[in-house]
Amino acid sequence: MEEEIIKTNKNNPVYNISLKFKDITIPPFRDILILAKKCPHGKRGITGCFQFLAPEEFELIEPDNSTIEAILVNKRLLKRMPVNIVLELLEQRVFPYISIGEMVRVDLDVTVQFDNIEIT
Repeated sequence: MEEEIIKTNKNNPVYNISLKFKDITIPPFRDILILAKKCPHGKRGITGCFQFLAPEEFELIEPDNSTIEAILVNKRLLKRMPVNIVLELLEQRVFPYISIGEMVRVDLDVTVQFDNIEIT
């Protein structure tokens, strides 16, 4: 391969490029997707897409909230933690930072631990 040498002067721009890439999954999140009201894709569009891409994997929750229209929660997560605890956590720690029109991905790692187990 032949190298071409470009002389640098004030007429030639210099480009600083940073490139990253990684695998994606379908759907592009694993745990929770929050849809704010007036989200461009809409609740019906997103839930319809998820029924096609990942049928029966996500639970649709419609909270009573002035900003949030819907939440899609992976059913695998709900096997480890009750939905009311997930909602309370989101309401306290995530909802205050979401604006109308946004779609927010939430990664939630849950570890279930039992202490002092006695087997008889």
